[in-house]
Amino acid sequence: MSGKNAVGLGSCVLLALLASPPASAGVVNGVLSQWNLQVKECKDGQIDLGAMVNVGMFEAVNRIAGKYTPYLPGTPVRGSGSMEAAAATAAHDVLVALCPDQAEGFAGALKSSLAEVKDAKARDAGAKVGKAAAAALLTARADSGANVPDPLFEAPVAGTYVPTLERVGVSIARIRPWVMTRPDELRPAPPPALDSETWARDFNEIKRLGGKKSKERTANQTDIGKFWGGRSVRIVLPQLVGRPGRSLVDDARLLALADMAWADSYVSMMNGKYAYNLWRPITAIRNAAADGNPATEPDAKWEPLLGNTPPHPEYPCGHCLSAGAVGAVIAAEFGANAPSIVLAEEDALLRRFDTPREYIDEVSESRLLGGVHYRFSVDAGRDAGIAIGKLAVERYFKPVAAER
Repeated sequence: MSGKNAVGLGSCVLLALLASPPASAGVVNGVLSQWNLQVKECKDGQIDLGAMVNVGMFEAVNRIAGKYTPYLPGTPVRGSGSMEAAAATAAHDVLVALCPDQAEGFAGALKSSLAEVKDAKARDAGAKVGKAAAAALLTARADSGANVPDPLFEAPVAGTYVPTLERVGVSIARIRPWVMTRPDELRPAPPPALDSETWARDFNEIKRLGGKKSKERTANQTDIGKFWGGRSVRIVLPQLVGRPGRSLVDDARLLALADMAWADSYVSMMNGKYAYNLWRPITAIRNAAADGNPATEPDAKWEPLLGNTPPHPEYPCGHCLSAGAVGAVIAAEFGANAPSIVLAEEDALLRRFDTPREYIDEVSESRLLGGVHYRFSVDAGRDAGIAIGKLAVERYFKPVAAER
């Protein structure tokens, strides 16, 4: 693990400056950040809410810019009006449709966004474009299944007690994807057999490094495991918006692709998890006597570093899939000129990643160090996520000149 990914507090000032969005972003690209903040206000939003908002904003802006192929075939391009007004209106309409309980707050945010566009004619024309883009997207995704609740556990016999909780992620596994043609398109190969050398190797690795009382895990590894334990992998995206030389439609495209890939990473991970139904490390380690492998030994008191294990099957690793998907989009968007990513989070060491792959690898490694995913699951999830991110870039939003 690279030492530069955990930076001492003496470098706070320099790294804080590196982490700050460039001053050139201004109001132009700020509309994207403003409305992504509004996404967080939606308490009951579906898993692809971020994708809905960002694809809606991209479609609206691109209808005016005409720079990239649209998400929806036959979408008109080269319209007129304010792109900022178009983006804000599209985001507002999507959020109101999917999170109607917060409509009043979204209305206030829209009023503020539109007030920044001083040209009334351009503002009204842009708002009209945004409204049309949002309506078309909501219609196209109405049957995606993203708003279907997870089922409750089913009793095998009437009257028998079962946990009164939802089976987390079951419905996500069946959502119509954004990027993939079907939920299992990039499903990883099955996990290793319990009597295999691979199983024993990875079982013993996480038993040593992922336990709450591990004596082999370094302080830096502990920080990595805890840092990503409760954070979304998408926290890297805001600082990539508004960089010099990039237009509003470029940044809208980046966020739309990243969120489409991120949403599909969840579909893929849950599809794989419920297809393979593999036990988590805490279950495997406490019940190793039953796995039939002489190279594993049980520990009835073993606990993961992160304390709580996610309430769904283990394989493949979810954070690894999501980081791989987002990181692959970033890598494709910026190429060799990808900017360094610096994360300055409260109650955590500052972190720096000079390439998207460094970011992907640290997030992936964190799940092993946190005690919730085996090495083979980390590798499979990371590789599937990268494939999803690459697929997003290959299939969507090509430059119009290239298409022609």
